[in-house]
Amino acid sequence: MRSTEPSSASSAIQSGKVEVAGHPIAYTLRGTGVPLLLVAGTGYPGATWPASILEPLAARHRVIAFDHRGTGATPPSAGKYSTRLFAADALGLLAALDVEPAHVVGHSMGGRVAQWMALERPDRVRSLVLAATGPGQFREDRPVTRGVPVHTAVDLIERGYERYMREHIRATFFTPEFARERPDVVDSLHAAFWRDRPDVENYLRHVVARQEHQTADRLKDIRVPTLVLIGDRDTAAMGTGVHTEQSDYLLRHIAGATQRVVEGASHGLFWQAPERTVEILLEWTAAH
Repeated sequence: MRSTEPSSASSAIQSGKVEVAGHPIAYTLRGTGVPLLLVAGTGYPGATWPASILEPLAARHRVIAFDHRGTGATPPSAGKYSTRLFAADALGLLAALDVEPAHVVGHSMGGRVAQWMALERPDRVRSLVLAATGPGQFREDRPVTRGVPVHTAVDLIERGYERYMREHIRATFFTPEFARERPDVVDSLHAAFWRDRPDVENYLRHVVARQEHQTADRLKDIRVPTLVLIGDRDTAAMGTGVHTEQSDYLLRHIAGATQRVVEGASHGLFWQAPERTVEILLEWTAAH
């Protein structure tokens, strides 16, 4: 089932819901051209994608963003969350919208979701952009916590949810100098997250889904054109490790993969360096 209505923000933006395996998934759609699906990170609703990314992409593509389960206008569901489940949601959304194979751009946990999309239904993925993401554990001497990392639990309890997210976004998505010079960008991302946030339970369920993701042994099976996108300052050791190291692993183990590096950017390259990021994305989609 599909329902669509104009967004109040602009008549050029459509918003609606589709049912995927009986569960409603909320989405927005703007622009025309070859479809491009944006898959957000851990607990992030679709509204966190900035206009500085959406508008130039929509000038060339039919851009689709959506709310993961338990975020924004997509309700939570019973049962375990996983990156594979989120991939099924995204694939079901594309099928319900009846669009041609899409460029799939996944950021952070969204890149983990995108890997499953390419593995499960390569016929629906025109190309893959894996931005600031990884494959799960790939070194025995660097185990990935399967569950909520202790430091995440401690910080949430001691700081509270709102302060934790505000400080986490500032510390990990942006370089210190950018955060000092452009607090408006940092605050805008936090505000967008907070408006459509998952509740604490659903946020932690997303964290567990991210931590339990594992595709390191399946990367050889990804056969769609793949771009690995990373900021050279994305070096913080987070729940799954260091993203620059994880990106290098993706590059080495996905056949024919290409890597582009956004200089001076941290984990939030879409927000810190939108012009350069869009330039790279449009160069990639034009060639694929």
